[in-house]
Amino acid sequence: MKTDVTLVPITEEMVQNYETIFGKQNRLPPTFPMIFYRYIKVPWDYKSAPIHRKQTCVCTKELSIGESYRCEVTLEQETQKGKYTFYTQSLVGYNLEGSECFRCVSEIVVRLP
Repeated sequence: MKTDVTLVPITEEMVQNYETIFGKQNRLPPTFPMIFYRYIKVPWDYKSAPIHRKQTCVCTKELSIGESYRCEVTLEQETQKGKYTFYTQSLVGYNLEGSECFRCVSEIVVRLP
């Protein structure tokens, strides 16, 4: 299952807000795109509050303020074990030329009601 493609521009304000939390950055870290989730509506429901278990982020191109990225999230796997459901999802961003710039894979766990 995939989300619609969402265009997310990196603004100066986004970077300032990030640096307020994580400190001054010489360059945007590979985990920066994780904040793009606030602009992307995922079509699947977690049934209760999700817990972010772990993540891996790789940037193949340097991220820049003023650039826009076409982003989509794919639900790669959903597995139920006992009273928990485990999700693996990927956030992938492409520049406007269509080249992949980053890929963030998240593992999320949800306790079933």
